Parts: sequence; structure tokens; C-alpha cells
Amino acid sequence: MTKGFDAQFGGILHTAREVLPEHSVLRLEGKLRQIHAERSDLDVPTVVNMAFDTFPREAIDVLVTLNSLDEQRARADEEAAAEAARFEAMKRIAGRAYELDCLEAKYPGRATMAEVLADAGISWAYLGLSEQDGILVEEIRRGMR
Repeated sequence: MTKGFDAQFGGILHTAREVLPEHSVLRLEGKLRQIHAERSDLDVPTVVNMAFDTFPREAIDVLVTLNSLDEQRARADEEAAAEAARFEAMKRIAGRAYELDCLEAKYPGRATMAEVLADAGISWAYLGLSEQDGILVEEIRRGMR
């Protein structure tokens, strides 16, 4: 039963430990275990809601704040991952700047680098860049004009 409980409620308790004092976490864990033991047919959200019903209003407010913090952290993690991916793309593009400049000089008057590559008969992949990198190249080049 402990493994099943840990699998179902471990994440909730881990998150609670980040913002609640240890005695409140222990109380929450005790209530979750009690309700889960008495009513194993209930799903996790229902058990959690029942456990929260036993807490004073202030504790519930903290737990709601905790949920909001989890969402903010997830958004921040997503933004950090996107920024890291952009940085890696910028490094790849910087490594191919010379080739891109040479191609642009060889095929003047093209509106986009994609047109330059098409006229040269090569792809972004040939340069070691992805299609997404190509979009970023266009943004960078547009900003330089």
C-alpha cells in the first residue's frame, strides 16, 4: 500500500514540502493516508480535496498559492528551455555566418536567405542548420538591414 500511495501522492507531498512547514506536511500526509486507506476507490483529486477540507482556511490558501507557484515554475522552465534552444541555434548560425555571407554575396538581390539557398541548390541541412534555424537567420538578417 505504501508504494501505491507514494506513486499517487508523492508529487503532491513533495510540492507541499517546498512551501509548508514540516508539521503541516506531516498532517497532510496523515490525512491523505487515512482517507486513501478508508476509501481506496476514490481518485487522487478527490482524496486531496477531502484532505484539504480538514485544514483551516489559511492552509488551503497556502496550498492554492503552491499550485500557482508550480504553474509559474513550469512556465519559467519552458521559457528557459526555449531560450537555451535559441542560444544553441544562434551558436550554430554564428558558425555558418561566413558561408551564409558568401552565398548572399554570390546571389545578390534575393529577398530571403531561403531564396539564396534555393538558387544555390542547397538546403539548410546541408549547412548544418534546421528549418527553425533558417527562420532565425531571416529574423537576424532582417534586423541587420
